[in-house]
Amino acid sequence: MRWLLCGVSAILAMPAGEAAPATLDQQFAQTVQPFVTQYCAACHSGAKAAAQLDLKSYATLDSVVGDHPNWARVLEKLSAKEMPPKALPQPSAEARQQVIDWIKAVRLAEVQKHAGDPGRVLARRLSNAEYDYTIRDLTGVDLRPAREFPVDPANTSGFDNSGESLSMSPALLKKYLQAAREVGDHMVLTPDGINFSPHPMLVETDREKYAIQRIVNFYERQPTDFADYFQAAWRFKYRSALGKPAATLTSVAAETKVSPKYLPLVWQALEQTKEEVGPLAKLQTMWRELPAPKDNQPALLREACVKMRDFVVKVRAHTGMLFYSPVVPGLNANSQPLMDWKNRQWAAHHRDFDRRALRVEGDPAPGPFVVTEGPAFGADHDVLKPAVDAWLKARQEDPDLLVPAAERARYEAAFARFSAVFPDSFYIRERGRFYPIDTLDKGRLLSAGLHNVMGYFRDDTPLIEMVIDENSHKELNKLWDEFDFIADYSTRTYVQFFFNESGRGQGAVQHSDKGVTSEATIFGLRDRYLANAEPANKPIAMQAIRDHFAKVNATIRSVERMRAEGEPRHLDALLKFAERAYRKPLSKAEKDDILAYYRTLREKDSLTHEEAIREAIVSVLMTPEFCYRIDLDARSALGDVPSLSANVLAKPVAFTAASKGTSRPLSAYALASRLSYFLWSSMPDQELLSHAASGDLVRPEVLLAQTRRMLKDDRVRGLATEFTGNWLDFRRFENHNAVDRERFPAFTGELREAMFQEPIRYVEDMLRNDRPVLDLIYGNYTFVNPVLAKHYGMPEVKGGEDTWVRVDDAGRYRRGGVLPMSVFLTANSPGLRTSPVKRGYWVVRRVLGQVIPPPPPVVPELPTDEAKTDLPMRDVLARHRANPVCASCHARFDVFGLALEGYGPVGESRTVDLAGRPIDANAVFPGGSEGSGIEGVRAYIRQNRQNQFIDGLERKLLVYALNRSLLLSDEPVIERMQARLIANNYRLNSLVESIVTSPQFLNRRNPEASENSASAQRKVN
Repeated sequence: MRWLLCGVSAILAMPAGEAAPATLDQQFAQTVQPFVTQYCAACHSGAKAAAQLDLKSYATLDSVVGDHPNWARVLEKLSAKEMPPKALPQPSAEARQQVIDWIKAVRLAEVQKHAGDPGRVLARRLSNAEYDYTIRDLTGVDLRPAREFPVDPANTSGFDNSGESLSMSPALLKKYLQAAREVGDHMVLTPDGINFSPHPMLVETDREKYAIQRIVNFYERQPTDFADYFQAAWRFKYRSALGKPAATLTSVAAETKVSPKYLPLVWQALEQTKEEVGPLAKLQTMWRELPAPKDNQPALLREACVKMRDFVVKVRAHTGMLFYSPVVPGLNANSQPLMDWKNRQWAAHHRDFDRRALRVEGDPAPGPFVVTEGPAFGADHDVLKPAVDAWLKARQEDPDLLVPAAERARYEAAFARFSAVFPDSFYIRERGRFYPIDTLDKGRLLSAGLHNVMGYFRDDTPLIEMVIDENSHKELNKLWDEFDFIADYSTRTYVQFFFNESGRGQGAVQHSDKGVTSEATIFGLRDRYLANAEPANKPIAMQAIRDHFAKVNATIRSVERMRAEGEPRHLDALLKFAERAYRKPLSKAEKDDILAYYRTLREKDSLTHEEAIREAIVSVLMTPEFCYRIDLDARSALGDVPSLSANVLAKPVAFTAASKGTSRPLSAYALASRLSYFLWSSMPDQELLSHAASGDLVRPEVLLAQTRRMLKDDRVRGLATEFTGNWLDFRRFENHNAVDRERFPAFTGELREAMFQEPIRYVEDMLRNDRPVLDLIYGNYTFVNPVLAKHYGMPEVKGGEDTWVRVDDAGRYRRGGVLPMSVFLTANSPGLRTSPVKRGYWVVRRVLGQVIPPPPPVVPELPTDEAKTDLPMRDVLARHRANPVCASCHARFDVFGLALEGYGPVGESRTVDLAGRPIDANAVFPGGSEGSGIEGVRAYIRQNRQNQFIDGLERKLLVYALNRSLLLSDEPVIERMQARLIANNYRLNSLVESIVTSPQFLNRRNPEASENSASAQRKVN
């Protein structure tokens, strides 16, 4: 609807009596109806009216006012002199202008009548996308439970976030319940509150997997690669040459992301001590041979540092300490108390070395591996012998372990100093039954190495002593405490051990699970073990037994205390979860209702604490407060938000236009939700809610500051995905399967995903960096990952599929902006050929915002396979357009698609079509201008359609932000949007800021206003 510049501001200066309804009514009868009868009715009347537009059906002014969209089309066609068709009799210029002026006057009168009306925004459920994003931000996990929901219907503007289309059916309600239960299944209770896991948390293995992965992720985040420290030390050594003479070890550590605690130890070992023998002497020689700073040295430097690291790792692998379980007659060496002692020895000696590893020159090599009583591997000799022999052979052949006989003591001291700085492990990630011969039995993460029991053991002393700071140490301790709280692994391991071991050698003792974990039972079993070991006079074994059972008892008692102390915290966390889910403070009644439901589940339904919390979470996710978006105004919100004063809530926003009583300002929390669902398609974050709580979100400077902050947040990808995906019609491309994979084998799932991501990354970059909207058409850059770069013939991008880079000067590869993106070119191709019709229609309708009538019921079929056609698609379409029924519409968009023929069915650049014929991308655009290829399309838009593109973008963005179709009362907002856009050099974010500071965005319609006045407005495209 191209009447943006028709002078909305002129309304305010119009004399009160000018263009009064009576005058417009008379003009309709005297001027418009005769014009329609003479020039339009021949085509636009009756059951088969052209473009499904029956202009004879409008008998009164009210009928025209009630159908603004169709009369906007009439205005557009008359203004462009596209109607009546040139072959038919033409009205005089004066008669045409009279009808044009009348339509404009009707619109202006309606705008004036409803100025300030923010429109009616229906209470609406969250769209599927909003539901998924909200669950992600509410739980911290991207669960996407809406994947099984039916596809959301779109409103007339093509957006699926509108109250006009987001209804709730009984079938969908069942889907919502399934989704809520799925989310609840991912809940995990911690000592301090409630978390959510990426996978369901319903059985023991789920709990272990969740807790173990958190600890492993913590370990793997820590900087423990020796090569990184050697490179950081090099940067400190050459700090002056690198232009940072004032750098310190601490600043270098921060810059290179290594531990400021461990880097000084490495620096001292490399630079501040002088070793003459042993591994540290060799390492210092390698250090001195590192290249000096040069522009072309980074790769060589890294390679040399890696060699230093590999040397350290090799020596420590061959010199690490080995421990055997204590020998106790009648007890298996793999018995848990004895294994626990062996694990503690390993954990305490990672910075020591095995002196038996050193070989004196001239000594014969040790003989084959011999199993002795009670060694670490004795019980699995047959399985382990090949691995052990291979390990011993490598150790025996290591030249760095060969020392002169006369200097053994000197070398032992050197190896001790080396091992103290470079532990054999900072932490143990996995320990199988055959640790430390780790070529077998992989994958037992954090395991204690027990034979057939999945017990766990913490082994990270060097990491704590040498790498992490106090805060990280506390975080790690908390993770291990939560591991036992969540998975209860100590109790389960002990119970299994009890029933497996309690009768061995002491006489069978019958027990049930109840009472097994009591202190009396635990120490009773300890005493029987001690009675077995005492006659053999094994003090180490006896101490190992005492330590083991003391640790088991202390851990079980600690978990019991944490569970008792955790229940009230979980209830508090449940209320906080509900508050975040409702996106506003809870009223007392809401809190009481949630807690009463929990108590009912415990007392009447006999659910456990965890089960009751899970069901309560499901109930929260099924409330209208979570599932729906209801924009309450300041006064109606007062009862629900007692913590805010009426004065704050009712205070109008300073830049809200006068509304003649038709509107009220939104409550602060409703405004926060409207802003976050506009910019993120998701719930408000804590900072935004804090501003809502304080009441200052309604201040213009605060609202704009929050808007700018949110536009730079990663979550703005929600706007880039949902708005752009629906506006440019590629939101479902991830499921696009029209491409023939045999003919186009390069079109893989990875390429399809990359195509889908390209426009999202492009628009996200525009939002986060406030780029001009014109970059959408004329930008000479794009974003690609390795897969898409290869498809486009661009230089190789190194990295995985998630590695995206900006490519400037994309015009070299015939890319840049959205028009030549493969996602659009592929989505608008039938599969075995291009489709100039679909591509051109997409450009005209989606990019330029032009309304095109639907095709006639019977459309001639075009060939399906370009390789098998006798003529190029250009000539095939020429025949098609020879049909007068088709010609008028096709003339408006085919040329755009023909200009894009230089791109094949999957968006690949090409010079010949699938039949080997040369591509002709020349086009004669509407109005007679000529151009070729993508540059021709851009040039035509710049000269003829740029304002149309901008106007369409403004309107679409406003529709998306307001969650409703446009009204005539929105025209002043659109006019201000365009003025501000031009004043800000077409920066995209100026459109966003114009919207969020508009009366339409800040207010809601006053339910007390006259219903007749409120219902008088009609939707516009």
